[in-house]
Amino acid sequence: MIEVIRPGMQSTVQDAGRRVRALGVPAGGAADGAAYRLANALVGNAPESRAAGLEVTLAGPTLLFHAAALVSLCGAPFGGALVGADGAGRPFAPWRAVPVRAGDRLSIGGTPAGARAFLAVRGGLDVPEVFGSRGTDLRSAFGGMQGRALRAGDRLAWSPLPPVRPARAFVSPELRTPVGPDHTLRVQVTPDATPDLLAALTGQVFTVSAQADRMGARLGGVVAAPHDPARASVPNVPGMVQVSPDGQPIVLLPDAGTHGGYPTPLVVISADLPRLGQLRPGDRVTLHPVTAAQARAALWAHERGLRQAEWALRHWYAGAGSAPLCCAHAD
Repeated sequence: MIEVIRPGMQSTVQDAGRRVRALGVPAGGAADGAAYRLANALVGNAPESRAAGLEVTLAGPTLLFHAAALVSLCGAPFGGALVGADGAGRPFAPWRAVPVRAGDRLSIGGTPAGARAFLAVRGGLDVPEVFGSRGTDLRSAFGGMQGRALRAGDRLAWSPLPPVRPARAFVSPELRTPVGPDHTLRVQVTPDATPDLLAALTGQVFTVSAQADRMGARLGGVVAAPHDPARASVPNVPGMVQVSPDGQPIVLLPDAGTHGGYPTPLVVISADLPRLGQLRPGDRVTLHPVTAAQARAALWAHERGLRQAEWALRHWYAGAGSAPLCCAHAD
């Protein structure tokens, strides 16, 4: 059992997301999907388990563990510390599998760059599934811990798995999502992109405004946007770049609605979607168009690295501890 002593700025239960967009339900899930996958791999949670953990945002929580666990924190460079029941402190290293003892307090502080990290627990957090996911939808108030961010006093259980020897490995920096403050997001052009609009969107550096959350990040800066009140609502997906009537671009994140009526001239390629979870107010964003072939190549390279790391760590936990850890480097 995990007891929440301090909830942090916005800590929510998340997993790999939902697959019921046809019902009008956002996909949701961890905003930095790469951090989610790597954190779960480090503690031996299989990809197909879609294990739930905690997504922390800007300032993390303090958690009291009432039982021994194996955890991993991946994503933005949050500070962390473990303090035992005897008051003795121990270092808490991110991007590694870290054993936690019963009675330990894990304190996750703030981060100087990026916005989010994912805390995985071996076995995955055990909360009820809603529409096939344990993730929290804050806007609709379902999933996770009663559809809300954590509060002090909350208690979370996890599904038991056999105890294991933690993998003595850390994740290669090449697999970690860049955390800014400068982001170049590769985008593909949609039929909504007029030559003037495309030139305006790709010809300047935008700044992430304070209006940034799990639904979307509004980019400071104005472009000449066409506005048609009679425009039909069309499907949205995370990564779409909408242009609102006031001319401000909005990059959609996992909790964005499934349909919308704003023009969407660009969409961030799949390989760069994890970067959206690390957009922080004040960060600078450049939108760089690429071809479909370049987008496929980028996704292939991204997936190949993640799957190699997942495979290597899965092999470790299956008992072949001497196997090379390829993209997850051994000590």
